[in-house]
Amino acid sequence: MAEDKPTVRITTPTALAGAVPNMVGYQPADNQVAVLGFHDSDYVGVAVHTWTAELGDGPAHAAEVAQHITGGFGDRADRYLAIGYGPEGPERALLFQDAFTRHTEQPPRAWAVHNDRLQVFSAGHGWSLETDLKATAATEYAMVTGQQPAHSRQELARHYAPVPEDQQATLHPDTAERFNSMQPSAQYEWASQALTEGAASKTGLTDEQVALIAHATATSEHIRDNLLADVIGDNVKADRLVDAFRRCDDARRPDLADLAAAGQYITRGSPVGIEAVARHTTGALGRLADKAAFQGLDPQPLIDSINRTELRDRLAMADRHHYRSHVMSRSPLLPNPDPRAPSRPTPGAGHQRKQGPRGLDGHGTLSQRSAPSMHVTEDYWSPTHTSAGLV
Repeated sequence: MAEDKPTVRITTPTALAGAVPNMVGYQPADNQVAVLGFHDSDYVGVAVHTWTAELGDGPAHAAEVAQHITGGFGDRADRYLAIGYGPEGPERALLFQDAFTRHTEQPPRAWAVHNDRLQVFSAGHGWSLETDLKATAATEYAMVTGQQPAHSRQELARHYAPVPEDQQATLHPDTAERFNSMQPSAQYEWASQALTEGAASKTGLTDEQVALIAHATATSEHIRDNLLADVIGDNVKADRLVDAFRRCDDARRPDLADLAAAGQYITRGSPVGIEAVARHTTGALGRLADKAAFQGLDPQPLIDSINRTELRDRLAMADRHHYRSHVMSRSPLLPNPDPRAPSRPTPGAGHQRKQGPRGLDGHGTLSQRSAPSMHVTEDYWSPTHTSAGLV
């Protein structure tokens, strides 16, 4: 529920700009532009664009990216704030301001940050004097979310790297034998319980829970899909799946990467994390999640299409196939297993990212699920107002 979300109070533009690295997950570089989206007075999310030398004509490229970003946010956002970073930040922020004007009824805003100092642009007055960023809101944000920003996008991506082989979680042979003898629905229930308990624990998943989830995910796509449904609306479970992906054994990591990337997408996780996880999958689900996050697509249509009853029916059918295969494999009269038994699909080609506007990192970099509740007053958008309530 919205009222249960942690709240961070931001009262000045310098505090908001100072908190952007916490929202994004990393410190934007001097060649990047952060675009914050709002709906009425509510904060929606942020997109980060990387501006490189080969991008060609500035206005045309800004218009292309603005169209891409507004398409990604859809009707979730009706006003935007562009923050340009580095020496060329003011020029790029104004290019984005002009570009977003064509897509929104509410006038967009342009800010610039360089050397931890902020400038605010207002029509008729130009750029304001530089002011130091404030870290109070950023500190509070880190405290309520438990997240500290990385120094760069590359460093953030490294946080998703798998652990060394000697730290990987494996299932005890006796437990593995017991697990493999169970019906798919029972395997799912065991793995689902492990994920639920790991999400409730302050210390996270145990090695056995990681291994159980990995075994279950790799065993059947029906189990995988039911586990994905468990993640809807639960960002903690989604993050636990990423932890399981990092700590599981190499053989089952591609399947768990498939699930973890999709879980991050449907809980509006960071596109940086989704991309880093999806690199390890050979399945279609993770690649599609990465593609959708890269394009800034809203996951809600996918969430609405997930039918728990249908997914459980598929598990029940898999149970029947499992029973028939089990009986027939032990019958001297019927030595061949049931050809209708479900099987894992043949892994597809390696992960490939679809090209979007060049230099685009992705959208919704701030995970809405982990963000404190924010509210912007109308005064905050007044060009001459320097203090506002962003709650």
